[in-house]
Amino acid sequence: MFEPSRVPKPEPQVHRKAAPTAKPGKNGNSRPRETILLVEDERSVREFMARNLSKLGYRVLVAADGESALAQSVSFQGEIHLLVTDVMMPNMNGKDLADRLCALRPQIKVLFVSGYSRADLWPDVCEDQTDWLPKPFTVAQFQRKVRHVLDSINEA
Repeated sequence: MFEPSRVPKPEPQVHRKAAPTAKPGKNGNSRPRETILLVEDERSVREFMARNLSKLGYRVLVAADGESALAQSVSFQGEIHLLVTDVMMPNMNGKDLADRLCALRPQIKVLFVSGYSRADLWPDVCEDQTDWLPKPFTVAQFQRKVRHVLDSINEA
């Protein structure tokens, strides 16, 4: 027999703001699983970009210059899906870094970020593997561009 006094009362619901979710990838996962090598010589910009990528669930390898990025690429055993690099950096510019990394890791895609126009710097940058995001950019523009480039890997 049903006794209403013995039915447990529901627990109160806690109201929290839901955490933002990442757009599901092509494989149906709700969190990205790609690894990004981020190279930016300006500390505040590097930290901003790394923080935003990490919040979305990407594995982020961070370097302040081309030499450090090459060293990380050599020591990292997994696949690096995307190189996001500033163009103008001391000692080794972004194009030279991309050329060297593409030789070591032919599958890597490249996203250049720069305050300079692409046509002004290198009109013939290997267009099949590179993309461009002009500075300044918003968080949303950055996140969309990264996802667009990574999704182009999955479509290939």
